Amino acid sequence: MKKIKSLGLSLVVISVVGLTGCGGDSGSSSSGNGTSLSFPSNAVSADATLSNGLEVKDVVAQNQQDVYSINAVNTSSSKNIVLSMKKIVDITNEIDTQFYSLNQTVNRTDNCQISGTYNINGSGSETGGASVTLTFNQCEMVDEVVMNGKMLTSSSQYNDTYGGYTSIDIKYLSDITIVSPNINAKIYSGSTQKVNFTNITGYYSSNNMNITLSAISEINTVKSGQQNAIYYFDLSSGQPSMYQTAGKVYINNLDSYVTYDTTYDMSETPFVFSYAGLSDGEARYVMAGGGNVKIVAESNVVKTYVDADGDGIYELSE
Repeated sequence: MKKIKSLGLSLVVISVVGLTGCGGDSGSSSSGNGTSLSFPSNAVSADATLSNGLEVKDVVAQNQQDVYSINAVNTSSSKNIVLSMKKIVDITNEIDTQFYSLNQTVNRTDNCQISGTYNINGSGSETGGASVTLTFNQCEMVDEVVMNGKMLTSSSQYNDTYGGYTSIDIKYLSDITIVSPNINAKIYSGSTQKVNFTNITGYYSSNNMNITLSAISEINTVKSGQQNAIYYFDLSSGQPSMYQTAGKVYINNLDSYVTYDTTYDMSETPFVFSYAGLSDGEARYVMAGGGNVKIVAESNVVKTYVDADGDGIYELSE
């Protein structure tokens, strides 16, 4: 019987990604019951200050010197929720993606690559898609990166030539924790991510993808979030890149946010990753009072610029 590939197991787990929205604005919740994610109702548009601009940089473009490939599973140098969630997909990629035949239901627990266990519970068919719950218990798939928690992956749009699904929805049914020697990371329950593969060239190739996410993360006790954020990834070259087109970025432990500047086409200046880290690119966000912040990466150096009054002149820089 033909076997099929579930994207829920083939993407990098940061299950870095807007699907169900945020479930209202009645406050942030991490109850672990898989309910819809909520952002604080009292969060405000961030003041156009350099300190707030630096907070934005910490979320979208900071501390990635050791992350050459966005498929990397090393979390020790990344505070970026998008990369962190994508790392979750990477780790699930280590799990056998062909665990069931068509129309077969599976509920089994296996050993992780190094230590701990993961449980797979679900079923799928080539025409109907697949729905799988993954539960990680002290699961170490790569050296010194340990995962715990439960997530639901729902795959669809099977591509016969590719031999797998091209769309996956991910929902965090509990807080997902990712712990390494230098990072104690958490993706909160209710966070969601939708991934679509594009420009598919083969089963083992690094296909391009777009990711939509609504998520709250906590890195070493500091909370940040992204609401209905959309990212595009180009994995086709030796220097992967990504750019954003929409969404809110929550900073200051979720007290305030900036909004992606949709008048700016980041596809013309995507963040490009090299062996030295985030080498090039530019992103722009709208702040309170018409202010703007731009994050510029150039020659492996990332800097922040703030236009406090929205006149197009960036008066503040680090």
